[in-house]
Amino acid sequence: MKNLILVLIVFLLTVSSAVFMTFSDTSDNTNQEKKEQSKSVKKNKEKSKKNSEKELKINNRQDLQEIIYSKKDEKTKMNAYNQAIEKDILPRSNNYQESVYAYEESVWLQNNSN
Repeated sequence: MKNLILVLIVFLLTVSSAVFMTFSDTSDNTNQEKKEQSKSVKKNKEKSKKNSEKELKINNRQDLQEIIYSKKDEKTKMNAYNQAIEKDILPRSNNYQESVYAYEESVWLQNNSN
C-alpha cells in the first residue's frame, strides 16, 4: 500500500512538471513573439519617420504654407519649418510654441524687414 502511494505521488509530480514545462515554454514563446513584434513596430515607426522627413520637400514659402496649415502632426510641421529656415526661405522666428505661430511670425519678419 505504501509503495502504491509513493508510485502515485511520483507519477503525479512527473505529469504536473511536464504540464508546467509545456505551459512555461509556450509563454516564453509568446513573450519572444511579443518582443519581436515590438521590435518590428519600432523599426516601422523609424522607417515612417524617415519617410515623412523625406516627403518634406520645401522649395519655397508656398510648399511650407501647405504643410503648416495641413492636418499633419506638430512635429512634422516643425520639421518642415526648420527645413525652410535652413534653406533661407524664411527668417527664424523667436516663437517656438507652435509651428503655425512660428511660421506667421517669420512671414511677418520677412515682410517688414524689406
